[in-house]
This record gives sequence, structure tokens and C-alpha cells, in this order.
Amino acid sequence: MGETAVRMVRWLAAALVICTVFLAATAGWLWSNSHLKVIQSSALDETRQYRVFNPSSDGMLFYSLDGQSMRHSLIPATIFTLRAFLLRKQPPKLVAIHSGNTRDIDFRNENSTPAYWRPAIVGHAYKFDQFLLDELRPELEYGSSATPQVYLLGHSLAGLYALDLASRKPSEFSGVVAFAPTFSHDTSIANRLTRACAHGVFLYANWGLESARDSEVFDDTARHWKSDPACKDVMISSHLGSFHQTIMLSGQIELAARYIE
Repeated sequence: MGETAVRMVRWLAAALVICTVFLAATAGWLWSNSHLKVIQSSALDETRQYRVFNPSSDGMLFYSLDGQSMRHSLIPATIFTLRAFLLRKQPPKLVAIHSGNTRDIDFRNENSTPAYWRPAIVGHAYKFDQFLLDELRPELEYGSSATPQVYLLGHSLAGLYALDLASRKPSEFSGVVAFAPTFSHDTSIANRLTRACAHGVFLYANWGLESARDSEVFDDTARHWKSDPACKDVMISSHLGSFHQTIMLSGQIELAARYIE
């Protein structure tokens, strides 16, 4: 390896280290300054936790559903905050909603139609709708001096729920984002997705390295979704280098760079 190449490798390594340290420092600051809160939900008949990043911001507002850990929402909070900083805009507020072991119930309908290899689990997504729209959102948005753009983010089964909610209540959010939505948990959603397109809502879904049968269901659903003229602006992105667990990261970077201002 020549001297120029060696210098280039060293420069790239140093830049990577600096970027990693900067990202880690930003994430640490966001986590330490976030607010962990508790809400008693009448709709769910239980107490739920949620964490608010950039709690004093009046900028864009994101509700993030993962269903496993609120720490996963630290990643989009960091990415979107850094982008706002570079653009000299107010950082967004991001609300990470904890589901944990309740995700199978929270994010499924009572009459879901799963693919043959998926379990038939009866959920109460309509109750989670009430919790999210009628209890949590008013608590966080009441008295706001301005109405920001409000986005709903969901990963995996929560991504399926986010799109399903958009089909039932298409005017609730400025945009709905689904990272690797597992359409195989409810194949009937293909007939409902077009309802979300008529209100000019920003709609995004991505897909990565998944099983062949899951990918087939996703592709079939996406084609049906895009076949409606009202859905021509839906963003469906293929991330061939991303696995199910990591596609949130690549999707969030793409959103920050291209779609969400």
C-alpha cells in the first residue's frame, strides 16, 4: 500500500472515530436530558411509560413505537436532532412509547388475517388507538403555542399497526413511517392501505433482508398499495443491506436526509 493510500486510510479512520464520538456524545446528552413519564390509561386499563426527548422543543413531533425497548427510539432522536442542528432548525420532540411484552396485543386487530405460518392472536388495537389519540396526544400537545408536524414511526409489528391506524384514521398525522412492517401478521391490510392515501399524508415503508415468504407478502402488499392512483406518492424503499433489527437505522437516516424537513 502506497504512502498516499495509508494517509487516506488513517484520515478515514480518524473521521470515523470523531463521528462516532460525536454521535455517542449527542445520544448521551439526549438520554440524560430526556423525561421518563408515566400515564394511567383508562383505555388500556393499566399504567404505561413513555420517554420524551427534547421535551421543551416546539418543533416537529414524532411518536415512536417499537414494542421492545424505548432505548431504540434514542437512535431516531439522535439522527433527527443532529440534522436539525446542521440545518439550524429547532430540534424535534420525540416521544418513545413503551410496549414491551404487550406488543402482540397492542398492535393487532381483533380480526387480523395472518399468513399461514403466523400465529392467530387476537389483539385490541382499537384500545391502543384510544390510548394514543385520546389520552397520550392531548397530554403532550395540549396548550402548544403552534401546531407542529406530527409523525408516527413504527418498526416491525408496530410498523404494521402504524399503517393500519393510518388506514382507519388517515388525518391524524402529518406522516406515518413503517420500518419493515410485517404485513404477514395481517394480510388483509392490503385492502385498507389505500384509504390512507386520500388525505395527502406522507407515507413511507421500507424493507430489507427478510425471509423469502415475508418478502413475498411485503412485495405483493406494496404492489397492491401503489396500484391505486391516489397512492402514487407513497415512498417504498428497499434496503438490501439491512436486516430486520437494523433497518430502523438505515430508514431513519434516509428519512432525515431525503424526506422529513
